[in-house]
Amino acid sequence: MILHRSTFALLIAASLNCAAAQQSPVRDEFFWLAEINKASLVINTEEGLLDKSLAPGIGGGIVKVIHDASQPGAKRASTVITFEPLLIQAGGPEVTFLHAGRSSQDMHATYRAAILRDDMLKLADQLNKTSLTLVKLAEKHRDTIVPNYTNGVAAQPNSYGHYLLGQAAGLERDAQRIREAYARIDRSPMGTTVLNGTSWPLNRQRMAQYLGFSALVDNAYDAGQVSSMDEPVEASSIVTSIALPSV
Repeated sequence: MILHRSTFALLIAASLNCAAAQQSPVRDEFFWLAEINKASLVINTEEGLLDKSLAPGIGGGIVKVIHDASQPGAKRASTVITFEPLLIQAGGPEVTFLHAGRSSQDMHATYRAAILRDDMLKLADQLNKTSLTLVKLAEKHRDTIVPNYTNGVAAQPNSYGHYLLGQAAGLERDAQRIREAYARIDRSPMGTTVLNGTSWPLNRQRMAQYLGFSALVDNAYDAGQVSSMDEPVEASSIVTSIALPSV
């Protein structure tokens, strides 16, 4: 039976909705590997890169792997080489067709960026709460007088509110750094495979949209070897800046 693409996509989505309902809300490596596989199935089928007749079996395999990992005490695979054997066992060797045009390197780079992106949002949220607390305290203590010190020697007295606003100003620069870094992290490496890219006509933009990324990593070598290494370093430098003591 030949199905119209949109109809077939609905069938695939319906089968994968079961997986979404059973999946743990923990957005860890397993979560993103599952999302990548779900996206590969739907997108590659609609793009004509995967035989439609294989899709139901592959979809069923993905559902089973997610369901099994949601059981109490079950392990959650955190790498491609531990996730894919589970898929093959659940869906048969045809599952390996999903891996056309991708590699463990672009998949790992993608979930690292996705997890770091989530962490940056959490950091931004907590920083915003801290800054708001400082501003509220500053308003409350605008007339509270405290001593200032320069080089360890007592100097001009100061408003405690003024002091707190100075700290808030520093945190605002950290918030700017988070926003700037987030834009660099929020790029999808999927479809760059490893080192030199692929000639397989993947729809990278659709994959990025499915996974919630706003842009693509253009250079394949950058995706797996450079940006995936310097993004965590940039994030750690922001955390260090926030943690710097100021007295």
